[in-house]
Amino acid sequence: MKKIVKRVSKSAAKGQGKKSAGKLSKALASTVELVAGVAREAEGVVRDFASNVTGQPPDATPGRATDLLVAQHRKLEQLFERLESSKKGFDATLRELADDLSAHIFIEETLFYPAVRKLNPDIILEGLEEHAMGRFALQRLLGTKASDKSLRLRLKALKELMTNHHHEEERELFPVVRRHMPNSKLERLGAAMKKSFDTGVQRGHEAVLATFHDQLHQPVRAKSSRSVRRRS
Repeated sequence: MKKIVKRVSKSAAKGQGKKSAGKLSKALASTVELVAGVAREAEGVVRDFASNVTGQPPDATPGRATDLLVAQHRKLEQLFERLESSKKGFDATLRELADDLSAHIFIEETLFYPAVRKLNPDIILEGLEEHAMGRFALQRLLGTKASDKSLRLRLKALKELMTNHHHEEERELFPVVRRHMPNSKLERLGAAMKKSFDTGVQRGHEAVLATFHDQLHQPVRAKSSRSVRRRS
């Protein structure tokens, strides 16, 4: 009987040892993952800050989704600067801006935002609203005649809206994404986004903007007011 008790005790001890080792292994793996995420986040923050200061796209790991978006942010800001500083080639530059901005917004809404939504739902919802305002401002700008005094003001308004939106993403969203998503996943996502972006640019802003189904020009509140008056 004593021998049986000893065998059971040894088996139980081995089982507990394996469980402890398993827990330790999981804890170590989790710690390594956390450290790697923090390192990616810190590296990205430094790179994004440098690109903001210099105005140049970051020298980043090729293909990562966040790096692709930051590079697009810097290019869009350069196009805004060109439009504000010179009248030479204004129409061609404006079309390039419209094509790039429309395709950029499209890949964020169809690919990037859905992939990272759970990490920061509030900033994603805010980003969608800013996109809608940006698309509306872009369409107003594109519909403004060159002789209209509002042209420069509408260009300035669009620039400020999108630049603030870009910098907010880089400060509040991208660091979180880098912390929680490994480079391999970010690179796969980036490859899909780059392909979709290039296709969007080739299609042109008219075709890309037509894919958004929110009806920006309909005065919803005004309709509600008319309905209330009729009922009364």
